Amino acid sequence: MSLHIQKLIRLIIIALYSALVFALKEALAILPNIEVVTFLLSFAALVFPFRMAISIPLIFNLCEILLRGIATWVILYMVAWPLLVTIIWLFRKVIKKCWWLFIIINSLWGFSFGTLDAFLHLLLYGKADFYLYWLNSLPFDAIHGVSNAVVASILYKPTLYLWNLRLKYYIIDFNDEKEIKEKPNLPINSG
Repeated sequence: MSLHIQKLIRLIIIALYSALVFALKEALAILPNIEVVTFLLSFAALVFPFRMAISIPLIFNLCEILLRGIATWVILYMVAWPLLVTIIWLFRKVIKKCWWLFIIINSLWGFSFGTLDAFLHLLLYGKADFYLYWLNSLPFDAIHGVSNAVVASILYKPTLYLWNLRLKYYIIDFNDEKEIKEKPNLPINSG
């Protein structure tokens, strides 16, 4: 398969996966702090090369901005979701050996999400806002952390099994992290 076709397939996968993350977030928006965004972004970091995995939360964030507009949450999302992908990607070899670490990281991410938001408010608005947001977020973070643990524990093994059984064979072998270097195209009239 040519390099151009491989790059095109990767771009299509990034777009479809980002759309999946966005659509499932909106589908579950009626439930308070119960979401699959953490699981899906973590799973992408586990199976895709870093450049693909880090692109997905950025496109997801762009879709959220287009839907909801710009506010302080944009800063949180632009920092938090790529940070999660980076953490999972750095520990992916260990996670593939100890699958329960995936569940722990997803759960801790849910428990700490409100704290990340509170630190953003500390930087933007001061100490009073930090404590207010942090204390206000504790019940929501509890729901978020427990639901992330439940979602990850239910979906991790079946999703990884499906990925290994069918999906990775129909797309591109993403285990090869090396980028294939293509010879530069010469101008048509070089002669």
